[in-house]
Amino acid sequence: CFYLADWDNELACYKELNEDLTCTWLPAPSAPNTINYTVFLKWYKIPKLFQQNTSSSSITIERKNLFMERSVCIWIAVNYAHDSCVKGKMISVVPSKAGKCLTPSNIKAHQITNQLIIKWDLPATPTLYELRYREALTESTRWTLVPVESNAVNVTISNLNAMSSYIVQLRCIAKDGLHCVCIWSKEILVPHKLTKKPRISYNETTEISPGRRSVLLKWEV
Repeated sequence: CFYLADWDNELACYKELNEDLTCTWLPAPSAPNTINYTVFLKWYKIPKLFQQNTSSSSITIERKNLFMERSVCIWIAVNYAHDSCVKGKMISVVPSKAGKCLTPSNIKAHQITNQLIIKWDLPATPTLYELRYREALTESTRWTLVPVESNAVNVTISNLNAMSSYIVQLRCIAKDGLHCVCIWSKEILVPHKLTKKPRISYNETTEISPGRRSVLLKWEV
């Protein structure tokens, strides 16, 4: 396999409550819908590699295959149909210290003209967080990082394109002494507000039951 420098796979591995190890990553660029990944684990002072295959962008490695107190290097390789192989960046973790950090919950976001407003609830033991956003138009759009003040519960991002929708994520910032792994929250889609009267292109009404109807609308802007 050769190293693919432009594949920022955001590989992250964390310990579940049952002490299995879950790893997640972003798909390889220009990869087809069906593709095989191989996860490699190289334990400190243990010559034999552990590997496990999957067709998804996440995998769970059972506790019986782990050395909880040993450092392990982990990387992902992509096996293409034409027998070529590429691999992404390598990370190192100690499974016993790789629990998932508490993250903000109830994350909500909305857009007002050229501003994004994001709010959330803090976990029981708050720490430093960072936020990132990008336009939802294409996955190739680069993320923009936004620092978040300690104990903050909202952020306002200004000077955005009022005609664009955006995707937002939030996570904690790893620091010394924090024996857990910071994972990005699920992607939150923030649709842009309509600024002009839309043209209705499709309208279907279906009666569900007496007094109840389902209405499906499609429109163009």
